[in-house]
Amino acid sequence: MRQVASPIGDTNIKPPSGRLRGQRGAAAIEAALLFVIFFTLFYAIVSYSIPMMMMQVFNHAASAGARAGVAVERSYFDDEENAEAAYLTGVEARVRDVVEAFLDDTLLPSARANADVNLTWDNDILIVTVRYAGYRANPLVPILRFPVIGDVPRVPDDLIGRAAVQVL
Repeated sequence: MRQVASPIGDTNIKPPSGRLRGQRGAAAIEAALLFVIFFTLFYAIVSYSIPMMMMQVFNHAASAGARAGVAVERSYFDDEENAEAAYLTGVEARVRDVVEAFLDDTLLPSARANADVNLTWDNDILIVTVRYAGYRANPLVPILRFPVIGDVPRVPDDLIGRAAVQVL
């Protein structure tokens, strides 16, 4: 034993025993394992929230476009030679303008470049679809491959937002 001078008097300090000497690196190993787990959880939260947010933006943009399609006045095109075709062209132009303006205001330029707007007609129902094709191949947040867990995030190939409205 070794004697050490302290303000309260001399104290004896015992050297670490064999059992304590073996425990010195255990805390570092546990901290490293916990870091991996917490980092994976944090990364999963961030990387899953971005595609979900984008899908909500696409749904909202498609809904705004569908509402804009309903707002186009059919009687405005009555004087034209092919009134029905002119009306459909006018609706499609208005819907595309509204959806693209919405996406320009809400998405990053890299995400906006990959977003595609499609319009389809089923009888008098206008279906507006906003699609980010190939999100899995070109994600905004890189996909990490963890052992045992797998890919983080696990996302679909395409992110799609869709809205439908009946145009009378």
